[in-house]
Amino acid sequence: MRDVILLGSGWHSPLFRAEVNSLVGSLETLHPRMVFATVDESSMDLLTKSSLVESALHSSCRLWAASGISSMELAEKIGEWADKFLPNGKFAVRARKFGSGIEGLSRRDVEIESGAIISSSSKTVDLLDPEFEVVVIMAGIADSPSHPDPFFQKDELIVWGIKENIISGPYNSISPTERPFFKPVTLDPRLARLMVTLSYNSGHRPKAIIDPFCGTGGIAIEAQKIGLEVFASDLDKEMVEGTRRNLAWVEGGGNYTVCQHSADSIYDKWGQIPGCAFVFDPPYGRNARASEDSFEIIMGALNSASQMIASSVCMMLPTSPEFLDGNSSSDLEVVGREWGEVSAAFLSNGWEVSSRHIVRVHKSLSRMLLVCNPSD
Repeated sequence: MRDVILLGSGWHSPLFRAEVNSLVGSLETLHPRMVFATVDESSMDLLTKSSLVESALHSSCRLWAASGISSMELAEKIGEWADKFLPNGKFAVRARKFGSGIEGLSRRDVEIESGAIISSSSKTVDLLDPEFEVVVIMAGIADSPSHPDPFFQKDELIVWGIKENIISGPYNSISPTERPFFKPVTLDPRLARLMVTLSYNSGHRPKAIIDPFCGTGGIAIEAQKIGLEVFASDLDKEMVEGTRRNLAWVEGGGNYTVCQHSADSIYDKWGQIPGCAFVFDPPYGRNARASEDSFEIIMGALNSASQMIASSVCMMLPTSPEFLDGNSSSDLEVVGREWGEVSAAFLSNGWEVSSRHIVRVHKSLSRMLLVCNPSD
């Protein structure tokens, strides 16, 4: 086991923290896009498959209420830390600002002065090809979030540590337009990967991923790429054949099965798969389907999830843009119904909403990303 500080991409900080929690379990939030966690080797491997984790620091140190510290004082503290934790070899110091940064501290000064203090006959500065990167994060008050965030940053904070090389940035997949089969309604690969990782439960791998509305196969592709078995289905024959083509093209590490079936009949086809996770982006409002039909389709998928003994359900539904203002009223609309009615219907069908997050699509449209667990 080892302690790490994980840095988020900044696109959606609450979802970054939710993803880390699903992959590694308990965490300590230091900043909207920075968390501390204790992980083992398997957890670190899961983090390499994440959507929103940008990087990780080990052997870290933190300094709270950092206002008023000079760059030289900070460099001296970093130098003391380096004597104990930085291995001999070539190194570089990279300083970054989160939010407003720390007043009076510039990244350039921190990098130059820290590098000068650390440098010795056994530790040499190499900015082009370092063996170790010392990352310094100067985190002030967070920027105004583009998505609702319940975490409030109270104090200025500086952290530093050695960058983990196995995490090379937030997930960046090949564009869906490069796949053999593509439609404009294809789900963003970043969101598809995120929905798959949110189906983990504190690092516990799902038995399989079930997508009863596979469309062009975006979710199935991301699940297969990280080695999960996939069962995908759709009512549209073209989508089924296209998903098969895409999965064969990806050559991921997981087995897959793709069939033409309705969401409420897949239990009859595949039977029970205890510990599977349902992950889907349902066809609300597409192909001229009414919102009433969309809601019934979703309820059919939830019933199948119960029959197949799923461990979790992750779905994304259209919702009212008012949620983006932090409004959590039960009368705001989700998939054409009041949120209170929707959540009650889920519960009556055996599924309790464990987390929900609003994702901005554009000015007049947002989506609610939901994670549900069995209610009994």
